[in-house]
Amino acid sequence: MTLRSLEVFLAVVDGGSMRAAAERLYISQPSVSGVVADLEDEYGVRLFERLGKKLCITQEGEQLAGYARRMLSLNEEIGRQMLCAGSRTPLRIGASVTVGSSIMAEIVGRVQGPQPYVYVANTGIIEQKILRNELDVGIVEGHIKSDDLVVSPMMPDRLVLVCRPDHRFGARDSVRVEELGSERLILREPESGTRQVLDLEFQRAGVNMQVGWECTNSQAILDAVGAGLGVALMSPRLLRKGTGLVTVPISDGPVERWFSLVIHKDKYIRPPLRAFLELCKEYKECK
Repeated sequence: MTLRSLEVFLAVVDGGSMRAAAERLYISQPSVSGVVADLEDEYGVRLFERLGKKLCITQEGEQLAGYARRMLSLNEEIGRQMLCAGSRTPLRIGASVTVGSSIMAEIVGRVQGPQPYVYVANTGIIEQKILRNELDVGIVEGHIKSDDLVVSPMMPDRLVLVCRPDHRFGARDSVRVEELGSERLILREPESGTRQVLDLEFQRAGVNMQVGWECTNSQAILDAVGAGLGVALMSPRLLRKGTGLVTVPISDGPVERWFSLVIHKDKYIRPPLRAFLELCKEYKECK
C-alpha cells in the first residue's frame, strides 16, 4: 500500500467507476483496476462489487476510504507545513449561507495578517470540503453528520417569519407554525441547515409545507417576499435596513439553532488557525 495507491482508490470511490478515476488521474483504466486489485489482495477483502453496470463500494471499502482520506489529508498537511514553514499561509474558512451573509464579514475583518480565503455554501458542502481538507475550519448553522468532525456551538440564532407589512401576519406579535400550512413559502434548498430545522419543525407540528420557491441565495428569497410572492422563514440577521419587510416571531416550537465551529478531529492547529478560533470565541462573548 502506498499513498499513490490510496489516491487512485479514492478516485474510484469519488468518481464511481474505474473509467472516471482513470480520466481524473490521466492514467489508463487497466492501471486503476490493477491498483484496486493489489489493495484487495494485500488486505484480503473486496473493496467494490459490480452490480449490473454499477460499481458499488463494500463496507470494507468504506472503512478503507475513511482511513485513506485521513492519511492523504495528513500527508498534504505535512507538505504544506514543511513547504510553508516560516511563511504566513492564509486560512481557508467555510461558511454556510446564513453565516456568510450575516456575521462572517465582521469576523474575518478582525483577522490579523493575510486575509483568509472564504468559501460560502450550504452546510453539507462545507462539511465535505472540511473532510477533504479543502477548508481548515467552518462556521455553519446546519447539522454535521460525520464523526470525524468536531462541532463546537459558537452562538445562538433563531428563525422568524419574514413578510410584507400588508400581509395578514404583518401586524401580528407572533404566529404559530400551524398557521403557516396555507402560506406559500419561499425557503432555502433542502440541503441547507435552515431548511433542515424547518422541515423538522413542520413535521413535529404535523403541518405540510406549501413550498413555492427553493433558493440557495438569501437575497433572492427576500426579493421574492418583497414582491409579494410568499413569506419566508429565516434568521433576522439577514434583513437589511430599507427592505420594507417585517419579522414576526414564531411562538410555538423550538425554532432556535446554533452557529457552530467545525473542524476535523485530526486537524493540526497551526498558529493562524488557533488565533481564528480565539477570535470566534471573543466574538461570541461580546454578542
